[in-house]
Amino acid sequence: MRTRVVALAAATAAALSGCSMLDQASDSSDSNSQSTGSGDGAESSGPEGDPEENGAKAANIDTENPPEAIASVTLDRLNHDTVEETKVELVELRKDTNVMLATFRLTGEGRGTESTSAFDLLGNNSFRPVFVDMENMEKYRNVTDLTSSDIGVEAPLGQPVYMFTAFPLPREGVETMDLQIVSARAEIVDVPMPK
Repeated sequence: MRTRVVALAAATAAALSGCSMLDQASDSSDSNSQSTGSGDGAESSGPEGDPEENGAKAANIDTENPPEAIASVTLDRLNHDTVEETKVELVELRKDTNVMLATFRLTGEGRGTESTSAFDLLGNNSFRPVFVDMENMEKYRNVTDLTSSDIGVEAPLGQPVYMFTAFPLPREGVETMDLQIVSARAEIVDVPMPK
């Protein structure tokens, strides 16, 4: 167990030193603390929403050409006043140094036009996805320090928000894993692991 903790700490340090999504996330949080206007460098919001607010810029997503989903699930019965269901899509999963980097797109449906955070879209649950290797009976929890803020991204219902996170690399030979989003049961099964 101690070896796994040390390996995870090393993976976190390595990913922090070279992860472009994190560099952009800090740029995004710096710019979010300042007011944005129509001056140079301001990006217009399109059908995918404002990339500064919905997490697309921090996750390095081109909102003019959004990625296809690798895997998806629609979550309902989230016990939220306005969100009736949320479509969760895994849009990127790739190796980067000692971790797997993952980007998710969350799109809620329901009542109202208020901006809604990823936390709300998940039924007031924190964004803590977990990969489960059923063959080896192991869980791969997301690395908190390499995860975007689920209350820092928001968009009106019907428009997506983007979240990114990192996971430890799977064991050699593991080709697929199941993915838990907000419950202990697997909500997406047989997600292909990056080569």
